[in-house]
Amino acid sequence: MKDYDFYLLKCYCAVALLLCVPVILPAQPIMLSDCGQPYVDPQDGNNTMTAQNRDTLRYTTYFVETQQQQSYIVDVNAFGGQQVDRVEVQAIMPDSSLKSLGSLAFGNCVGCLNGFALIDNDSLIVSEVSDVNTMDMWLQALGQPPFALPGNLQTLSGVGRISGTAPFCAIGLQVQYSVYSDPNNASTEFSTYIHCPQPVSDCSFNPVGIPDCNANAIYFFAGVPEGCFADDATMEWTDAAGNVVGNGLITNHPFEGNQGWYYFTAVDDCCTVRDSFLVTDPEFADAGPDESLCNGTDFSLAGTGGQGHFWTLPDGTSTTDSVYQTAALNPDNEGAYILHAFNEEGCEDLDTMNLQILLPPTPEVSASAACLGDTVFLLTQNDSLFQSLQWVNPYQVPVPFSFVTDFEVTDIGEYSLTATDLNGCSITVPLFVTANPLPEPELIIEETCDTAFAYFYPPELSFEWPGGSGNELATATGGIYAVTVTDSLGCALDWQVDIPEPDGPEVQLFIEQPVCPGELGEVEIELHSTERQAIFSIDGGENYTLSQRFKDLGYGDYLLVIRDLFDCVQEFPITIIRPDTLGVSLDYEPIEVRPTTPISLTANTIGDVQRLQWVPDDIDTGQPTTDFIATRNLDIRVIVEDGRGCLASAALPLTVVLGDVYGPTAFSPNGDGINDRLILYSDGGSGEIVERFQVYDRWGGLLFEEEEVPLNDQSYGWDGNRLGEPMNTGTYAYYGIVRYPNGFRRIVEGEVHLIR
Repeated sequence: MKDYDFYLLKCYCAVALLLCVPVILPAQPIMLSDCGQPYVDPQDGNNTMTAQNRDTLRYTTYFVETQQQQSYIVDVNAFGGQQVDRVEVQAIMPDSSLKSLGSLAFGNCVGCLNGFALIDNDSLIVSEVSDVNTMDMWLQALGQPPFALPGNLQTLSGVGRISGTAPFCAIGLQVQYSVYSDPNNASTEFSTYIHCPQPVSDCSFNPVGIPDCNANAIYFFAGVPEGCFADDATMEWTDAAGNVVGNGLITNHPFEGNQGWYYFTAVDDCCTVRDSFLVTDPEFADAGPDESLCNGTDFSLAGTGGQGHFWTLPDGTSTTDSVYQTAALNPDNEGAYILHAFNEEGCEDLDTMNLQILLPPTPEVSASAACLGDTVFLLTQNDSLFQSLQWVNPYQVPVPFSFVTDFEVTDIGEYSLTATDLNGCSITVPLFVTANPLPEPELIIEETCDTAFAYFYPPELSFEWPGGSGNELATATGGIYAVTVTDSLGCALDWQVDIPEPDGPEVQLFIEQPVCPGELGEVEIELHSTERQAIFSIDGGENYTLSQRFKDLGYGDYLLVIRDLFDCVQEFPITIIRPDTLGVSLDYEPIEVRPTTPISLTANTIGDVQRLQWVPDDIDTGQPTTDFIATRNLDIRVIVEDGRGCLASAALPLTVVLGDVYGPTAFSPNGDGINDRLILYSDGGSGEIVERFQVYDRWGGLLFEEEEVPLNDQSYGWDGNRLGEPMNTGTYAYYGIVRYPNGFRRIVEGEVHLIR
C-alpha cells in the first residue's frame, strides 16, 4: 500500500541483537457523501501532520433501481502538480466485489496523462488537450455535459473525466481517489465533481416458456434487451434436474411430459444472471366465478379465453358453443359446469363454474274467516323466513298492508303472495280468498186500518230489533226499525226496515202537470199491494171509478179519495197548475210590395222566450227584428221557444207585385218627337229592364235587336229603319224579354203598325 497518513515505528529486540521493524498503519479514507456538487481540497480535513502526505478519498452510492444500466461521469482537476494524483471508478457487484470501470493518473509517473484526458467505458478517448475549446468540442461530440470544474483551466494540466456505463447487474458505484496533500500549501491542490449516476436503459427481463400443443414444443424466450450483455455472453437453459435443454436467447424443447421448473442463465465477464420459471399446461379458460342463483332465474354462461370452447354440463352432456343458456333454473341444473377451451396452439384448458340453486321456503298462507263487509287478513305463518311479502288481488292490484277492508263479493277470488327470502329469492303461491255471504232477509208487510204487520223470512235467520225479536213485528204507528239479522255462521246484517203507518191503502201518486199553455193535467195512482183492491174519486168522493188514471184535468184544485176493500180511506189534495203564458204575434196586414223593396218586421212576444226563429231561413236573425229585401212571395213565420220547450208561432204573407209592361199598337218615325221610336212601356215601379228586344217583318226577317236597355226611354228602341233605309208603312212584329230585379222574366210580344 502506497498511501499513508503517518508512520508508527515499533522496535522489536532479539537476544544480543537489537532489531527495529517499522509498522505502517493506513489512515481512514475521507468519505465524499454526495454527488452533484464540487469538492475542493477535501483532503485538507485529514491533515493531522505538518509533513507532506497522501489521503484516500471515497464516494459510494447504491442504486435504487435494479437491473438498470447506470451512466457515470467523474470530473477531476489535479491542478498540474508534480505529485501523483489518482482516481478510479469501480462497480459494486452483487457479491460486494469491486470491478474497475476506468482510472486516471496525473503528475510525474509512468502512465500519467498530460493535458485534458477523457476515459470512456475504460478506454482512453483523448488526452493532451491543451485548450478549453477543444475540450468542449470533444464533450459535445460525445453528447456529454460540460466539464463541471471550470477553475484553473488555462493549461488543462491535470484535468480529466472518467465516464461510461456500469454493468446492469451492479448494485452500486464507488469512486476512489489517492490525493497528494501538503498542509503548508495554501493554494488549491485538488478538486472533483461526481455527476449523479443516471439510469440509461432497463435490462430487466423475464424468461418464459410457451407451450405449443400442436407442435409438441416449449418455446423459450429470454427477452434480454440489446446492449445489456457483452456480445460474447453465454446463455443456457436447463431443467430442474440441471439438464441443458438449449442455448441462446431463443430455443425450444419437447413439451409432452416435460412440464416443470426451468432455469435461464446468462454470463458475461461482468454479470451472471439466473432466473427460474414454471412451465405448465397453459391456463386461459375462464368459466367465470361460482354462482348461487335463485330457483326460476334465467341463466346464461359465456366462456372466455382461447379461441374454441364447449361446456360439459352437470348431467354429463356437452354443448357445442361457448355460450350456454337456460330459462327458469330448477334444482336439476345445480352442479359443476366445466368449460373446455382451446388456444391458438391447440392446448386445452379446463375451468369449472359451480352453480348452486337457492330454493326459497314455501310460504304458509291462509286468510282469516270473515263475512262480507268485514276486514279479511291475509296471513303468512312463517313470515320470519322472508325479507318482503307482497300480496296482489285477483285483478293483479297490490294489497298494501296484507288485509282487505270492507270485503265485498267482487273481492272474492284467487290472491297471490310473492315472498322474497333472505337470499333475495322469490316464490309466488296462490290463495283462494272468500267470505261468508251476509243474510238475505225478505219482508212482507200487511196492513189493517189501525195496525201494520211486518213478517220476516226465511225462518232459519234470527231477527232482533230494539224492544223485540222474532219473525213478526206489529206496529200501530209505523216507522223505521233497525233490525239485526244473523245467520247460523254468525254473519250479521244491519237492516233498516221502513214500516208504513197504518192509515189506509198505501199508494204512490204520479202527477203530470201541464207544461205548455193549452195542455191539461193528469194523475195516475199506483197501489203498493195489488191484492188490496180500491176505488178512486177525483171530486172528493162524490163519484168513484175503478180507473187508476184521471186525464185531461183542467187548472185548479182537486181532492183525490182512495177507498180500499177494508173501507180504509186516504185523501190527497191535488192542484193542477196553469203553465206560464207564451206567445208571439206579427201585428201587420198582409204585405204587397214591388221587387227589391226593403222590409223590416218586428215580432211581439210574451213569456220567457229563450229562442226565436224566422222562417224561411234566409230572413232568420234569431232576434225579434228582421230586415230583408223582398224579391219573391214569402209565407213568413216567426217561432218562439221558452225554457220548458214550449213553442208558439205567428204567420204573415208577403206578395211581390210586378208592374204591367206593354208595347204600342203604332208609331210614326217622322221626327216630330212623338212616338218616333218603337219601345216598351211600364209604370217603372219595379226596377225592370229590357233584357232583349227584337223586331221582325211579316216574313220573319229580323229587322232590329237591342239588349239591356231601359223602358220608357225614346232614346232607345226601333227607329223604323233597316240598315239606314226607312221601312215602308205596314205591320211589324216585336218580341221582348223584360227582367225584374228579383230575377223574374216576362215576355212581351205583339204587332205594331208603322205609319209614314
